Amino acid sequence: MIVKKKINKSESLIYLKNVNKFLVVSNRNLKLIQAYSNKSTNDFKIYLKKNFPKNANNIEKDINKLFTVERKSIDNHKIKFKKPKKIFQFNFKVENNYYSIEYNDGKIISAVLGLLNHLQCDSKNLSEKIYVYSSDKYCLLKLNNSRLVFKREESHILSGRIISHITSNLHQIKYKSWTGFLHGTTISKGDKGVIIMGKSGSGKTLSSSILLKNGFDLVCDDMSPLTREGKIGHFPNAMSVKPSGYKKIQQLLNNSFHVCETTGPKGPTKYIYPKNNVPKKKLIPCQKIIKISFKMNSNLKISKIENKDLLIHFLDDSFINMNNVAAKSFINWYLNCECFEISYSKDNDLVAAINEII
Repeated sequence: MIVKKKINKSESLIYLKNVNKFLVVSNRNLKLIQAYSNKSTNDFKIYLKKNFPKNANNIEKDINKLFTVERKSIDNHKIKFKKPKKIFQFNFKVENNYYSIEYNDGKIISAVLGLLNHLQCDSKNLSEKIYVYSSDKYCLLKLNNSRLVFKREESHILSGRIISHITSNLHQIKYKSWTGFLHGTTISKGDKGVIIMGKSGSGKTLSSSILLKNGFDLVCDDMSPLTREGKIGHFPNAMSVKPSGYKKIQQLLNNSFHVCETTGPKGPTKYIYPKNNVPKKKLIPCQKIIKISFKMNSNLKISKIENKDLLIHFLDDSFINMNNVAAKSFINWYLNCECFEISYSKDNDLVAAINEII
């Protein structure tokens, strides 16, 4: 079964579960994909030769490549871990839940330590203990009764899994019952949310900080959890700032922000979080997505863009649960969103533009 929905007369947005891919395809290519999915290998070759005699071989190669799974999972049971001789603990609280992370390598979980630093506290009645043990090549994550293994260079996936687990606990929504976790920062005003996205260095954190100092609230940074009903779940993780953005962000910081700096596999990173934000079990309706960029000495530019033009960028580093229900939910939500592109240099222009859009 292919999950699909029409974008316009000639194109559809589809989801291929076997390879976990979302694609914008033409009507012609949709028919090809459906034929590949529904026919035997031999019948599909006959179908191609009959309908595309000149290009049958090239089309077959392309579609086989499309359905090739690129990433191989690690066999959790083949990799053995011993409890490290030297371990550290990080204790924190989210709403009424107390957590403790036991780890042996601070660099591997530096992102987690930075994202949650402002929630640090003395453990009382411990709700859950999380274990992160690392070796030369791999990291072991133990959450409740689950055992997950990652390559050391995949520490960002490790961090994402921990944050999404705690988010699920806060909202009492099972991990697999979310539509997914989107790569973008969600801010809100009243009960209306907007997702801000952009490539690394585009000014996403700077823009979010400006908005937070001008009447907006932070819902969630970088991993916005999306429900099946198209709402974003609040989670109090800090915003990350790379060294290239220190100077710009420093002008905005004052005693109203928590600030923490950690050093991870890719070097130092600062994490900031507004002190007036508190953990809360709240879901925010969100139907606006904004691709943002800060450009020195530039005039404000706002343009509405088609959803399909933003899809590839939006799904970079986003995680959608690998099932047809979640895929259908994401497609319905995404195609009903309004997408915009904003470039600016003046704070006031940004605030006015977002107020107008939201």
